[in-house]
Amino acid sequence: MTTYGIDAHLLLRQHTTGVPRYAWLLLQHMMTKPLQDGERVVLYGHAAQPSDLVLPTGWSWSVLRWPIPRGWTHGRLSFEMVIHPPDVLFVPGHEVPLFVRASTKVVTTLHDVAFRIAPEVYDPSSRRRQEMAVQQAIRRATMITSPSEATKHDLVHLYGVKPEHIMVTPLAPTILPSNNDASDLLRRLQIGDGQYVLSISRLEKKKNTALLIRAFAALKRKLGKGHPLKLVLAGTFGYGEQEIRQVITREGVQDDVRLTGYVSDDDASMLLSHALCFAFPSRAEGFGIPVLEAMAHGTPVVSVNIPAIREVAGDAAVLVSPNDAAALMSAIERMLFDPSLRDDYRARGLEHVKRFSWDTTAETTWLALRSAYRIQ
Repeated sequence: MTTYGIDAHLLLRQHTTGVPRYAWLLLQHMMTKPLQDGERVVLYGHAAQPSDLVLPTGWSWSVLRWPIPRGWTHGRLSFEMVIHPPDVLFVPGHEVPLFVRASTKVVTTLHDVAFRIAPEVYDPSSRRRQEMAVQQAIRRATMITSPSEATKHDLVHLYGVKPEHIMVTPLAPTILPSNNDASDLLRRLQIGDGQYVLSISRLEKKKNTALLIRAFAALKRKLGKGHPLKLVLAGTFGYGEQEIRQVITREGVQDDVRLTGYVSDDDASMLLSHALCFAFPSRAEGFGIPVLEAMAHGTPVVSVNIPAIREVAGDAAVLVSPNDAAALMSAIERMLFDPSLRDDYRARGLEHVKRFSWDTTAETTWLALRSAYRIQ
């Protein structure tokens, strides 16, 4: 019997964004793949199995109680790895338990090392914490999965990981088109159909939110007073909130920028479907799911020319420098005044996004787990 243990504590969080959503979608699709003879899967969590999680035959949920709110991974999961070790442990985040028996093969997902690529856009304490987690994961992992060749390149060249120990498992859109009527949402936000630039991400230094605002403000000045174009920033604030708010005020676009806060998948889908274009000027990424989500909605994309985005977007998006507000402004302006350009990138995106699916992500992840098990 081959036992695959999976750290599933992320499934007990609200899987609305980020790594928890990745873990939920990945495991849901992994469950659709038949187990091979003699295989079983144990999911480890700090509380009871989520009520909306249906486990197929061969899968089980193990509750590992822990009396304090912190330290479950390095405390309780480490203890489980010593007393009841699986053959393979899969950790879909950065935090690998401190103690794992040598006989257990460890597979973990390293989503990115953006804190090394652009350290200035991270809080110093966050940067130190992520560095420690990545170093621990690399030391212990038999196999690493990464969402892109770009992240694989970073792990090889910045950390010396052997290429053969990294398997690329590309991701896919998490927000899919809906048929909901957007009129109430657009009216509530006071935006017109096709008359706003949309960004859905955390509002922070890493996502280059301030540069997007400056580019939008420059375009508004060029368009002249009274032009209806708006900028919709959907997402919660992260590191750099004060600077972002100051830029909005300093550029004088308070009346033209919509700060929605967190939006549901339905609202995000409606916003994507009716936007002039989607702007994603992030300074560093390990993949770039929002780019694919925009493409899935037929929304033209303006993003940045960095390795992961080049890989994910291909020739289906307009890419500019992450440091050039003028170039970003010009790209948005072209989308505004050139319907044929919008139609071209809409068609390119709809075709390009077909290459990505969570089924493929699940299949390549299973390949990584089984490959790790066979390594001597």
